[in-house]
Amino acid sequence: MNILLTAATPEELAPTLAWLRERADGTERNFMRFGNVEVHLLFTGMGPLATAYALGAYLTNHAVQLAIQGGIAGAFDRDLAIGEVVRVENDRLLDFGAEDRDGSWLNLADMGFRYATPFQEDGSLKPITVSAQYLPYRVVSGGTTGRSSGSRSTIDRLRRQFPEVQIETMEGAAFFYATQMAGVEPLQLRAISNYVTERDRESWQIGKAIAALDGALQRVLGAFMEQA
Repeated sequence: MNILLTAATPEELAPTLAWLRERADGTERNFMRFGNVEVHLLFTGMGPLATAYALGAYLTNHAVQLAIQGGIAGAFDRDLAIGEVVRVENDRLLDFGAEDRDGSWLNLADMGFRYATPFQEDGSLKPITVSAQYLPYRVVSGGTTGRSSGSRSTIDRLRRQFPEVQIETMEGAAFFYATQMAGVEPLQLRAISNYVTERDRESWQIGKAIAALDGALQRVLGAFMEQA
């Protein structure tokens, strides 16, 4: 089995990569072998454009059966704890559509268009992830934007327009889009590093989130390695 482990930045996976390298039967430039399981590594860069391109190019030229995206996220939902790992079940682009003259949001349907495959009719991406059904992590709805929200007006607008969205990332929807287009099963795991508030970078707990993400990825990858 070939598994793609991907993130926007190397920092988000640093402890997991150290753990993998200690256990690998063999390593190459961008993948490691564990019996009959290969773990491929890909850092896409930040944002939806870089993520979609990097994943599309990689999945066109490499056969993988499961893609796992790990990373940190900001939470709109205050019921989610800082450092909590969540599994994103569905995701959407928060800036895909149009703004009406009164500031209200228009999706493609409002504009007289239809969403193309693999988007759902409401504009969300909701892939089937068989490998995730027994994982213990809370299931959430994600939202993806190329600009991390940091003003009260933006946050309030997004909460009105997309009340179901619980977390915000810069890559999640692009990951779901690229994997669905390639026919690869996706698993998106995110660790909450901060709440989405007026920008306060000093309050973010990135180290805590990365440590929690590492524990989750070790659990998931370890289960596949045990079957090797």
